[in-house]
Amino acid sequence: MNRPNLREDSNRIVLAQGLRAFAYGYTAILLGHLLADHKVSTLRVGALLTAIVLGASISSLLITRLVRKIGRRNSYRLFYALMAISGIVIAIYPSPWTLIPIALTGVLSTDTNENGPATILEQVMFAQQFKRNGLMQLLGRYNGIAALSGALGALTQGWLARLPLFSSTFIGYLALTAAGLIALGVTSGLSPQVEIREDQIHRKLKDSPARNKILQLAALFSIDSAAGGLTTATWLAFYLTHRYHMSPTSLGYLFFTFALFQALSMFLAPHVAGHIGLINTMVFTHLLSNLFLITAAFCGDLKIAILFLLLRAALSQMDIPTRQALVLTVVPEQDRMSASVATSTSRYLVRPASPTVAALLSHLAFAAPLVVAGVMKLSYDVAILRWAKKGGYLKTGTRSAERES
Repeated sequence: MNRPNLREDSNRIVLAQGLRAFAYGYTAILLGHLLADHKVSTLRVGALLTAIVLGASISSLLITRLVRKIGRRNSYRLFYALMAISGIVIAIYPSPWTLIPIALTGVLSTDTNENGPATILEQVMFAQQFKRNGLMQLLGRYNGIAALSGALGALTQGWLARLPLFSSTFIGYLALTAAGLIALGVTSGLSPQVEIREDQIHRKLKDSPARNKILQLAALFSIDSAAGGLTTATWLAFYLTHRYHMSPTSLGYLFFTFALFQALSMFLAPHVAGHIGLINTMVFTHLLSNLFLITAAFCGDLKIAILFLLLRAALSQMDIPTRQALVLTVVPEQDRMSASVATSTSRYLVRPASPTVAALLSHLAFAAPLVVAGVMKLSYDVAILRWAKKGGYLKTGTRSAERES
């Protein structure tokens, strides 16, 4: 294997993900304020966010078929081409409802780190090339840079919102075009090593001896994802605008700070997991973050609410690189692609209903989605810990476990 090519490929993928995350960080805050500014009802907000998540779900299910026909590199570049076109279409046809058909293609996202088909392709390409130790470090860097880029996108949106040229919120969607075109150029240099090798043994999920394990993880991750869909960045921007009357500039600064905390935690996650294990890192940091989220829902004062949301941000994302590494570590190499597709797709399949559920819950109490999301995620934390104890995976990811393997 050509090591320089391997490093260059990983750097290109991380850079493309960073560009994508910047655009999504920019547009997520933009969208939340746009919907509040246009006085769109909570049910319609839910419908639009549902369309975005549904698009990610549909495209995630179709990505394996597309890869078989045109390959990983071409599929990956097609995603960025569609992303670039979407920004132009939204700017030319400025209506909140222009976003719905575009959202159904899977090129929009409410999350800077996990973006449907693009994320699946990236994880599969990483898993094929890297062993466990290198993979964990790479996933920490990959997710950390995405969070940091998303933070810069949110901050940039806050700055540009002050300028007359960017007074139209729809013009801001040209960030998708710029990011898509640059990423298209970056990914054109990916080597053939990221493609499925002819001699590679790749088992389908139905033929895998780890099938039950993969399905169990997929079911557990779907609970966490459904809960996360209740409190997307766009919904939080809408919530903070509606309840506390925050300005677009203030939202940009706040979400920049959120993302900085999240990025730092993801860079640290591999080191923490090296000492206490993937599962313990996933569960205990996640558990505390959800308690902070629930507490924030009951804060009548904006400053106190922000404090608890910042504490949540400092811990809530440490489970992302550890979760991704866990999936690729506890299954045989031949099943990594099936495991990545199954667990990623299960997360997207349950999310389309979440924004609409959040809208319905907010009619009962405006902060109810925060409470329900926190309780669901606490249940997930307990369930994943029990699964790990039963399977003997509590030490997976620690340095001692790696030396023994």
